[in-house]
Amino acid sequence: MTRVDFYQLNPERPRYEHVVCQLCQKAYDSKQLTLLLTQNQQQSDHLDHRLWTFSDDSFIPHDRDECAELVTPILVHDNPDPQGERQLLINLSGSIPAYFAQFERIIELVTEENKAQARTHYSYYKERGYPLKHVNL
Repeated sequence: MTRVDFYQLNPERPRYEHVVCQLCQKAYDSKQLTLLLTQNQQQSDHLDHRLWTFSDDSFIPHDRDECAELVTPILVHDNPDPQGERQLLINLSGSIPAYFAQFERIIELVTEENKAQARTHYSYYKERGYPLKHVNL
């Protein structure tokens, strides 16, 4: 069954993009194929750039599109259409994708700006019996 983790970001330390990049780095290091689902094309473009420049001493292989010949470890896009089989969904979109149950794990980031949305997502998963975890960062 899919496990859902809610990561509560400390409002006094605004570092949303940094946390997203760290999560992608950890997923890559642990060999988890990851879908980074964004809100829109602009956020996808921005995070695509941030993943390339995140750290001087790391490399996070990612792409915006998947091709049959090459499986990209981190797939970044805003299209709510599943792309191949992946273990981890980092959901930055404003909704819960219909295909969420195909992932072993989902990460939802909670900020001051999306707290109401996160509560709605939490209730949705809880009502359906998914194991939930809350982590304060």
